[in-house]
Amino acid sequence: MERIVYDPADTDCVVSAANYLEVSEFAIFSDAYTAWYGKQAPDKQVEKVFVQYLQENKVPFWVRNYARSRVPEEASLTEQADADARIANNYLYLASIIAEYVLLGCYLMLR
Repeated sequence: MERIVYDPADTDCVVSAANYLEVSEFAIFSDAYTAWYGKQAPDKQVEKVFVQYLQENKVPFWVRNYARSRVPEEASLTEQADADARIANNYLYLASIIAEYVLLGCYLMLR
């Protein structure tokens, strides 16, 4: 049986919402159930879904929707800035490697 791979961005969104709201990930699941279905979530039902989340990184659509609605736009801009910083660091690393080989070449020519 083939294992389904879920989008890690959904898991990141749940973690970001929990961090932003300063609550546990389980609280995000419970609050998401209440927001989506309009009634208090039974703990056993939330536990069942939460265990799937922990084991398989499976984020139900109603949790994903709730988590995305709770994280402000500035947080997603921060994620883009982090991605841009990683790209810039990659270019700096590449430039340092090239400079190292140029210096090595100069050293070998002068030797």
